Amino acid sequence: MVRATLYMKVKAGHEGDFEQAWRGIAERVRREPGNVGQALLRDPSDPSSFVIMSDWDSREAFGRFERSPEQDALTAPLRALRESARMSIYDVVVRVDS
Repeated sequence: MVRATLYMKVKAGHEGDFEQAWRGIAERVRREPGNVGQALLRDPSDPSSFVIMSDWDSREAFGRFERSPEQDALTAPLRALRESARMSIYDVVVRVDS
């Protein structure tokens, strides 16, 4: 399993718009082959800073989605609301669920 983490700084005053747009996008992404789950996190000390976490059953599944024209069109609303973004991809070594 891999986890994609996307660190985003949202334009001031657009945090609610960003959260709403992400929820709609997440509903669509969860139906993508290989998507295991997603989460949206916000920094309590900087309400314009978010982290999107997306888990995939393989690096290949994530790559297919990430390079697809559908992903580009689907995530366009988030790009319009952000100031900056930085992505990292991690191999999940150990996961402990409650």
